[in-house]
Amino acid sequence: MKKIFMITLILVICSAAIAQELDNDIIQINYEKKSLAKAMMLSSLFPGAGQFYTNRKSITMYIFPLIEIGLIAGYFINYNEGLDKEVAYEDFAIGENIGTDENPVYRYNRDHQHYAENDLIGDPMNNSNFYDDHFRLDDDNTQHFYEDISKYNKYVFGWNDWFDIYATDETGNTVSPEWLWEETTEGKNMWIGNVVTNQESEYYNSNYADPYTIYSGYRANYIQMRKDAEKSYDKAELYSFGLVANHILAAIDAVRLTRIHNREYLSNTSKIEINFTPIFVNNSFSPALMISKRF
Repeated sequence: MKKIFMITLILVICSAAIAQELDNDIIQINYEKKSLAKAMMLSSLFPGAGQFYTNRKSITMYIFPLIEIGLIAGYFINYNEGLDKEVAYEDFAIGENIGTDENPVYRYNRDHQHYAENDLIGDPMNNSNFYDDHFRLDDDNTQHFYEDISKYNKYVFGWNDWFDIYATDETGNTVSPEWLWEETTEGKNMWIGNVVTNQESEYYNSNYADPYTIYSGYRANYIQMRKDAEKSYDKAELYSFGLVANHILAAIDAVRLTRIHNREYLSNTSKIEINFTPIFVNNSFSPALMISKRF
């Protein structure tokens, strides 16, 4: 009889030990306390990594990486579009030959610009040295060059359509532009426009009729092409801001999930457990109620 009791006791003790060990393993695996700092750092670097570290069942573990991929794709698509449009407007200005192989013609011509600006400086009505250092167009194809020929009226002379209308005669020969002047309060004359010298030009239309309107159709198209390129770059920049926001939100969400996880950890490791278990008293087994608390 005693052997039976001893075997039973051993089985009960072993079962309790195994159950306790299994229970501890489950608690350790499922309710191990997580680091807030680590979760936040992981998701701030790689959105979704902090969620993977804290709770692999969280749907945000999949959402943030998908958003990241979409934002990266959007950034590169728009940035590359901006690069292509930038190449296009540069080629529009001085890269594409609109003449012949024997007589190449480009939409913007520095020689035309220098010819007209020198004529302006030497005009008898010019009673100011303002224009002596007024023109500083780069001789190389720098970023400033591509900006200047669109931003400033003083570089309009180089656009081939302007020059053909205001600096050639009806036979196509180069002539001195007819400058229009306005006297300032200081008594100095300032250039304000030009009279058309070649209405037979293929480029001439009503936009050139007003002598006080400084206009070039090529320049207008060029300005629009630059704006289109800037819009693509602006969209790429928005996607880059979205990437930063995604990293921040992913880090915040990782902290949220970690706090939830750690609350569950505390609730599972500090709860009071009530179990019935046999105890050996006075050479016999008796049922007992056991109350335990984990720390």
